[in-house]
Amino acid sequence: MGKKKMYVLGMFPYPSGAGLHVGHVRIYTACDVMARYFKAKGHEVLHPMGWDAFGLPAENAAIKFKTNPMKMVPKNQANFKKQLQNLEMSFDWSREFSTTDPTYYGLTQWLFLKLYEKGLVYRDKVPINWCPKCKTGIANEEVLGDGTHERCGTLVERREMWQWVMRITEYADRLLEPVVESLNSGEPLDWPRGILEMQKNWIGRKEGARVKFGIRGERFEVEAEVFTTRLDTIFGVSFVVVAPEKMKEWMDKGWQAKAEVKTYVKEALRKTERARMQGEKEKTGVKTDLVAINPVNGEEVQVYVADYVLASVGTGVVMGVPAHDERDWEFAKKYGLEIKRVVSPDLPGSRGKVDLSQAFVEDGVVVNSGKYTGMKSREARQAMLADLKKQGLAEKEVHYHLRDWVFSRQRYWGEPIPLVHCDKCGVVPLKEKDLPLELPYLESYEPTDTGESPLSRVDEWVETKCPVCGGEARRETDTMPNWAGSCWYFLAFPFWNEDTARILKEYKERYPDQPYTKFWEEVAKPAMAKWLPVDWYLGGAEHAVLHLLYARFWVKVFKEMGLVDFDEPFKRLRSVGMVLAEDGRKMSKSWGNVVNPDDVVKEYGADAVRMYEMFMGPWDQSIAWDTRSLVGQKRFLEKVKELVLDESKAGQETTKRLKAQLYKLLSRVERGILEQKFNTSIAGMMEFVNEWKKGGVITEEDLKRFLIMLAPFAPGLAEELWQAKGFGGLVDEQKWPEVEEVEMDVEVEVVVQVNGKKRGVVRVSREVAQDKGKVVELALANEQIKKFVKGEPKRVVFVPGRLVNLVV
Repeated sequence: MGKKKMYVLGMFPYPSGAGLHVGHVRIYTACDVMARYFKAKGHEVLHPMGWDAFGLPAENAAIKFKTNPMKMVPKNQANFKKQLQNLEMSFDWSREFSTTDPTYYGLTQWLFLKLYEKGLVYRDKVPINWCPKCKTGIANEEVLGDGTHERCGTLVERREMWQWVMRITEYADRLLEPVVESLNSGEPLDWPRGILEMQKNWIGRKEGARVKFGIRGERFEVEAEVFTTRLDTIFGVSFVVVAPEKMKEWMDKGWQAKAEVKTYVKEALRKTERARMQGEKEKTGVKTDLVAINPVNGEEVQVYVADYVLASVGTGVVMGVPAHDERDWEFAKKYGLEIKRVVSPDLPGSRGKVDLSQAFVEDGVVVNSGKYTGMKSREARQAMLADLKKQGLAEKEVHYHLRDWVFSRQRYWGEPIPLVHCDKCGVVPLKEKDLPLELPYLESYEPTDTGESPLSRVDEWVETKCPVCGGEARRETDTMPNWAGSCWYFLAFPFWNEDTARILKEYKERYPDQPYTKFWEEVAKPAMAKWLPVDWYLGGAEHAVLHLLYARFWVKVFKEMGLVDFDEPFKRLRSVGMVLAEDGRKMSKSWGNVVNPDDVVKEYGADAVRMYEMFMGPWDQSIAWDTRSLVGQKRFLEKVKELVLDESKAGQETTKRLKAQLYKLLSRVERGILEQKFNTSIAGMMEFVNEWKKGGVITEEDLKRFLIMLAPFAPGLAEELWQAKGFGGLVDEQKWPEVEEVEMDVEVEVVVQVNGKKRGVVRVSREVAQDKGKVVELALANEQIKKFVKGEPKRVVFVPGRLVNLVV
């Protein structure tokens, strides 16, 4: 029977010019500790490394240094690799690849075309987030809460542009269901609860109703639809708020808005959605000359335009119910609007009572709502929906916070999109035999102010032939986002090796029409079936929405298409805490507080750095760098070396007390590794070494066990000492010690109390520690304890193996 597989993966890095930082080291050391541990436990381990090298970080750096990223990125990758090797990482470098390798991104392009063929990629003129510094469109998820671009910190604008978009919203429920199930049961996703919550909230499923309100103004009339999850509050509507985008749409249809409205709309449309959401607390808005007609009672209420209402959320029209919505409450208070209580708490004596001191946002009993008065909220929602539906004024509907994914970028450094535009045939995908569509080398590749990709300036690359009719055509000049390569890289490692490029070339010769399809079926899919899904995925929490959501989306689509045999890529996810600077702030070059791993490895050694990164605190919590603690780990390793090489510390039989410590250490180290409590594993080793130094000897076999436990954390020293002792082979090739291998007949301490106060301990074998009579006899014979006991005890309380209390 073959070994059990174990796929341990750290989120692969962007190879920036600055090189690895100590946060990377914390992630990859943890991965390495786990990979080495599972190998020693007898698993077949996949522990690869690659480079996520396309995208804005690399391109902006290349522009800064006035070079082409094709020249800069390979140098950065080589530096990263050297740094990881200096840290004794046990990656399988035979599987190394970069997302910028044409062999790899040819497969990315092929997968993109599979999504295109399935109808999940479309082109649309949409309002997008535009970064004026990076001069490209970016996804909603790349805009921070303050409206700035996460990459460069520039305030993002809104522009309407033609974009390639992916229909991720079609998979909203399929992405959400496992998350909700895991929040309830811990399966199928063994992920941190906080990250599951972030995924759930980003998808943001809401069940409600779409209701029609009439909108009237001078020589203007239109029907507007409102989405609400609280139809039971509709009798409490005292105003309607419309998104600036919707208001502009009405103005384009002929409504003559007053100047104040026009100015407000124009300014609001320049802001990003994130910036507008961030400004919700301000609740700015402008009263219009329009009124809305409430469909349940015919009441006219005032219409406002406000930028906190987003056209992309719901319908872009919101019914204002200030008595039962905190956001509407704030707006109504600011503009002096009526507050109508229509739901009362469902408590004894509370029905019909109106409390207008704050918004009541819970379900309750409906009041002041015509024939529905007295119904509970849930019942009222159903009854109101049924009645409005009969009149053609409402429909049940589900809405999501998730938006379709803007997939194209107006930049140079990315995978070319393998589509062409033909006047006769329309948009046409490239044939498999023409992949990869390689990115041309450009001397001048800076982004344009017009919003077009730099590739649009290269006529000899743009002008091509249509794959269908052979006529004149133009290549798509937008490129893919950096997420394209990272959406599926974990699928590639199982089948990737030094021969992949050669094998794909052979498939192009053997199967000229379907080389990628055949390669995937015959080479990639069997390898993926062996290794996937990923067993342990470790990385930063900053990818809780972006990367994880996109990767899950692609995998679910690929499962439907038969490209993979699973629909969740990462069985277990663990997130690392940030490594802060010694001053407690985030590390930043501008503050001069960055810790360079090269420097500390050079001064203290790779083993000490690895030990410190794992010991500095709970792995999932942020913690400040402390050089003094790093020095402490170096000294600990020096103490280990001194003890191992000290012949007086070796013996034919391990000291019983030390044997007991070794037994405890084994389970403590294992538990620490499996629970990512690496600091507790190292603390256990330190306690063991201190006990050994105090006075004790250890056998050759027990020393081997200790070095095997040390090896995942400090592989260099463990190997050095293994060889120095002449143990044979490599420490990295040894089997992990099993609990039953450690002799169980060791001494334990039984606490002795007199009248409830600790007066001493007796050390006995585990077997004797279970015998009340023998323990009492030994306690009464102890000179220290005898001082507190006169005559025979009146009563004895005994806890086997732990405690005896003599009541006198």
